[in-house]
Order: sequence, then C-alpha cells, then structure tokens
Amino acid sequence: MVDTTLQSFRDGRLGTGMMDLQRMQQNINTVFGVFAHHRRRYALRGLRMHETAMTLAELAEEVAIRENEAPVTDISPEVLECVHVSLYHTHIPKLADEGFVRYDRKEGIIALSERAQQVEQYQELLTVE
Repeated sequence: MVDTTLQSFRDGRLGTGMMDLQRMQQNINTVFGVFAHHRRRYALRGLRMHETAMTLAELAEEVAIRENEAPVTDISPEVLECVHVSLYHTHIPKLADEGFVRYDRKEGIIALSERAQQVEQYQELLTVE
C-alpha cells in the first residue's frame, strides 16, 4: 500500500487528487461565503422565484419583503432605500464576482447564472425559516 501511494505521488497522480480536493474545498468555502448573509440568500431566492431577470429596485423590494415579513406597502421608503443601497454596493457585486448572478450595472438588471442553479441544493440546506 505504501509503495503504491509513493509511486502514485512520484507519477503525479496523488498530487492531482490533492489539487482537486483543494479546489473542491475552495468552492465549498465560496458557496458558504455567499450564503453567509441573509440578503444574498433572499436575493437568490427572489430571482429563482421570478424565473426571469429583475431590476435592482424590484429585487430590493423582494428582499425587503422577506426581511421584514411584511407586504411592500408596509415597509418604509427608508428601509427600502437601505436594502437597495446594500444590494447595490455589497451583495449583488459579490454575487456577480462569484458567478452566481449576471449583473448589468448600467441597466440595473440582475439574472441568475447557471452556477446559482447548480448550488441551489446547498441554499435549501442552509435555509431555516
């Protein structure tokens, strides 16, 4: 067994497995990092529920509704603005940088990417309501 492992290491096969493991660990850390903040989870869920691209303003309303557990008519303009600003400056850029959404900053349009759909199962595991 030891001789086989040593030979695999010399042949470069063991190193490839370790690199795959490191990439997988990095991917898991990225996914959990993205899901760490409730606004990013709510934004992804809102986009998934609408099944189409949304404007930043529409998505901010959707996130505020979930966050406050209230209809949009019961949410103050100040709260909506706070959610909008945090999505614009922090959460949507992070989701875009990590490949979870496609974001047209000029038009303010956000859509789910294929990667977000691939990791949907992890979000369901992390969602406790």
